Amino acid sequence: MNAPHPVLPAPPVAATPALAPCLIVNPRSFRASRGGLAARALVLGRRYGAELIESADPATIASGLDHALAAGPRPIFIVSGDGTVQALMDQLVARYGEALPPILALGGGRSNLTAVDVGGGGALLAKLERALARQRRGEAFAIEARPLLVIEQAGAPARHGFFVAGGLIDAAIRDARRQREAGDGFLRRGALSTAWYLLKLALLALRGRSPLRAEELQIDVPGMGTLRGANRVLIATTLQHREGLFNPYAARGDGALRITAIAADAPRFWRSLPGILRGRFARTLTLDSGYLSGRCTQLTVRGLLGYSLDGEAFATAPAPPVTIRTGATIRFLQP
Repeated sequence: MNAPHPVLPAPPVAATPALAPCLIVNPRSFRASRGGLAARALVLGRRYGAELIESADPATIASGLDHALAAGPRPIFIVSGDGTVQALMDQLVARYGEALPPILALGGGRSNLTAVDVGGGGALLAKLERALARQRRGEAFAIEARPLLVIEQAGAPARHGFFVAGGLIDAAIRDARRQREAGDGFLRRGALSTAWYLLKLALLALRGRSPLRAEELQIDVPGMGTLRGANRVLIATTLQHREGLFNPYAARGDGALRITAIAADAPRFWRSLPGILRGRFARTLTLDSGYLSGRCTQLTVRGLLGYSLDGEAFATAPAPPVTIRTGATIRFLQP
């Protein structure tokens, strides 16, 4: 398992009792839409005097934020999935640059990679009420700092988030979403639908029958090297992945951005996959054998046709290179 990259401890953030937080709830996020959770979160927000935004529409959330923050800086509490957090990051950076308010992210979606990484997974309503009460009393919050992942390409707006996937992984994420939207039943739309789909896809790939085709990419990582050719895996993140067994990045290099890229013809892939998912890269899994993984501050990808950022799909032009780098630091409040 990868050891956490050393970072300087972040100072606590003092609450301002005179200014209640802005609470954003996406009632269409997977978990928030179950069992009346979104409505109960809003009831808590009203009880503690929070400025409420209930919407799944980024434009509505953006206008609500402008109104909420016009009176002065205040923390933002959000109950949603990864996609809504990603849209919020784009909106905040566009409007406020690097002077970003602290955020409490509570996982109301399906995978909740970001929220889980910064303490917002599980016991959502209890954590929300605890944070609302602490804010009202003006008590300081401990924080987890995470730099934003920034994706840039000439002619397109910059995108901001925390986990990006390209190539076959992007195609699988998009196809899994199409499967959910077109199907019904627990295995097609339930909590385990993505895992079920990926298992079926892996079984097809093992039999040489995968419906997905690898993209021809050139991935340049300063200080680590260049990987060219048909690509099987391209993922990058600024998250730590301390929870659970999913942490597929080698413990080498420096920087807050972590990347793993694997060539389509890399040997011993399926045999090595269980270890790779836990960050255990054997000495034989090197750049020369088609494996590129570790820490950096920036990378460039050529030939990318699209990517999924925190589960949201974005298209790219095939010719201009795509740059992935670290950006502003987000201060996540600990509930």
